[in-house]
Amino acid sequence: MGRALACLLATAAPAALAQGQVELSLEAARGLAEQHAPDVLAARGRVEEAEGGRAGAGLWLPSNPVLQLDGRTSGSLGLGAAANLTVALEPFGAPASRAREAERRLDTSKADEALARLEARLAVTAAYVGTGLARLEAKAVEQSIALAERLLAAAREREKAGAGSAVDVTSAQAELATRQAELLAARAAEALDELTLRELTGLPPGGTLTLSTSIEAPGPAPRAQLDRSLDLQASDARLEQLAATQERLEREVRPRVGLVGQVDAAPASPVFGAVGLAVELPVAQRNQGPRAVNAASQRAERTRRAVVERHLALAQVHRTAAHDAALSQLEVLTRQGIPVATERLRLVEEGFRAGRFDVFKVTAAASDLVQLESRRLDALRRLWTERLALERLQGGL
Repeated sequence: MGRALACLLATAAPAALAQGQVELSLEAARGLAEQHAPDVLAARGRVEEAEGGRAGAGLWLPSNPVLQLDGRTSGSLGLGAAANLTVALEPFGAPASRAREAERRLDTSKADEALARLEARLAVTAAYVGTGLARLEAKAVEQSIALAERLLAAAREREKAGAGSAVDVTSAQAELATRQAELLAARAAEALDELTLRELTGLPPGGTLTLSTSIEAPGPAPRAQLDRSLDLQASDARLEQLAATQERLEREVRPRVGLVGQVDAAPASPVFGAVGLAVELPVAQRNQGPRAVNAASQRAERTRRAVVERHLALAQVHRTAAHDAALSQLEVLTRQGIPVATERLRLVEEGFRAGRFDVFKVTAAASDLVQLESRRLDALRRLWTERLALERLQGGL
């Protein structure tokens, strides 16, 4: 589905890009990331390399046949010639084991590619959400800037009327400068997240990027299923590849056989031929080093798999708890904290205009609202972080 959306977006993109405008949904971004993310492209290249490694892996001839020709002379007896042909064979299963090893290497590269696609989907989702959160933060700060500008104007009016002082004016100016600095920080965060988003999706720089998917409601927490973990699947693929390598190393220790054919036409002698058999004696070179390294690699991979499996089991429990806590915090702030703080700010601002409160009361109420909105966005960010972590556990939704 994601790839189909990516192709659809790629088809429709030129006209939009020509106008400098792109509308991007989260699902389309995830599909594009599976096609354009640098790590996915690198993993796809390793799959192609592994596919190329299958060519000729099962050949029975470990080396090319060797043909030796020579001529000879013996004075008055005339010229003679000889030909020797040597063909090496591996009749004890080594070629088939090399072919199986090549297949297992391809399986490992495909498992790594699947893991790279998952990482790309998660990374582009994080960048999409980060961009959206930065824009929400900028929008909230813009609202606080509008309030600070109203306060500054009201403080100046009161100072002219003799009902206020320069302290109120300078306090309002300081509040306005603080909010303007926060807006610049939000714009900087948006620029960095959008950079990552464009890089992962293959979008060009410049132009307007519109995010069409709301990030306010990420949906229910995915329940992790450890048997779907791509980390475990990739580890299993590596273990199978190492087992195939072990089999190949053991089969290669078995003796190679050489077929020898000879024709000799010596001077003043009848022409004769001979056929022989050569057998390798594997008494010294027995792949000792590679077999020891392979055994150690298998032990290390099994240990790594056990560690990953234990981590996944722990993370499933605690990531779910963290997700539910962030969701509860978000609901409290959205349904209770921010509405109450908004109403309080409205009442205090009205009181300030009526002369009942000074500017410090208003700025305090405004700061409380800004802090609650910032906490709401932090809770929303943590909610997405934990959701993506749970998605990572089960290998994608």
